[in-house]
Amino acid sequence: MTISVPELMRETRNFFPAAAMDASWTLRSGALVPSDGLRPGDWVAVSGSIHNNGVFQLGDGCVISGAVDESWEGRVWLLAPPADFLALAAEVSAWTQRQGTAVAVKESFGAYSRELATGSDGQPITWQEYFARQLLPYRRMYTEVKL
Repeated sequence: MTISVPELMRETRNFFPAAAMDASWTLRSGALVPSDGLRPGDWVAVSGSIHNNGVFQLGDGCVISGAVDESWEGRVWLLAPPADFLALAAEVSAWTQRQGTAVAVKESFGAYSRELATGSDGQPITWQEYFARQLLPYRRMYTEVKL
């Protein structure tokens, strides 16, 4: 299991909104139209769509990978997550990949032994617990971006 930037944004309830654009939107072959003010690499949150609500990073030509073609009236938020938040997301993703999905807290086979860090309840520590201090500055009580 890996954690994505959108999942980390949802966990912290912080999408780093920079601007909100209300319009008649179209996704054609994954390309978001109108794309005025949007650039490849930008993070956006799509709201009001039937099939494509969510947080996405725009690809070349303002394409949203895996999007379903549709037209809708709604809001697209331009998001501006800081570089240190994106670096933290990469760190969380790498940590969760290393941890895997363990069914046992402790295992050993001959000379091999592995023990996961556990919390006070004896269960393996979750990524939310492990990164709680680093996530704290980004946490919000309420989110401005409604998805």
